[in-house]
Amino acid sequence: MHRLNVALTGLLFTLATPALARSSIDGTWKADTTTAKLSTKPDIFVIKDGMYDCSSCAPPYKIAADGKVHPVAGRDYWDAGSVALIDPATLQWTRYRKGVSISSTKVAVSPDGNTLTFTSVSADNALGKSIASSSLAKRVGPAPAGAHATSGSWVGINEGAQIAEENLVATISMVDDVVTMTLGTGEHYAAKLDGPQTPFVGDKAGAMVALKRAGTGFVETDYVNGTAIGTYTYIPQDETTMTMKAFNMKAGTTEEYTLKKQ
Repeated sequence: MHRLNVALTGLLFTLATPALARSSIDGTWKADTTTAKLSTKPDIFVIKDGMYDCSSCAPPYKIAADGKVHPVAGRDYWDAGSVALIDPATLQWTRYRKGVSISSTKVAVSPDGNTLTFTSVSADNALGKSIASSSLAKRVGPAPAGAHATSGSWVGINEGAQIAEENLVATISMVDDVVTMTLGTGEHYAAKLDGPQTPFVGDKAGAMVALKRAGTGFVETDYVNGTAIGTYTYIPQDETTMTMKAFNMKAGTTEEYTLKKQ
């Protein structure tokens, strides 16, 4: 499962360090979406004259908004997409990998034009389980004249998010500097602190992870095809709380979450 989701689904990772007792760090952790510090960098896309143009995507791309599947280059987790206009206030995004649909997101704008609701369904995870989540964004830039009402510049907001439990939880343990992490969607790894890259088992892009110590926490770097795509910095606050800061290298965005031990 790609842990840098543009539809603002929850991210959660876990931490274990020699500075903390095993009993205080082993267990299940959950992200608190109500206090998340989401990226303030806008998502910018326009649907006009039959085309969908995402200028903020990394890299940017443009495809026909005709409901048909079109190739999209430069993505780690998908290789084609479709955009269908449902009505003047709603569209449907669908992503594909190797000819198979892997996720679908309905995007609807509010009557006042200032709020987007993303409703996503995907079974693109190690469990093969269909998982639904929803999140919201607020308008920070207008739609061009003649464009579909969902067009414009948007930033995510915490209010109203309904993120599936599987996307918020993970279970961890640590033995002899080896951190074992299992996400709620089934992806997992066992990686040594300050050790070599290790497979992120079940990840659909075949990602590798490497861990580095950082004070009482650590920094995780994820790689796809040998290229670093993101870092995750985990810092414990006490025995039941830690922070996780995620940096998306391609998009240049940072988000921060508080994780609570369950």
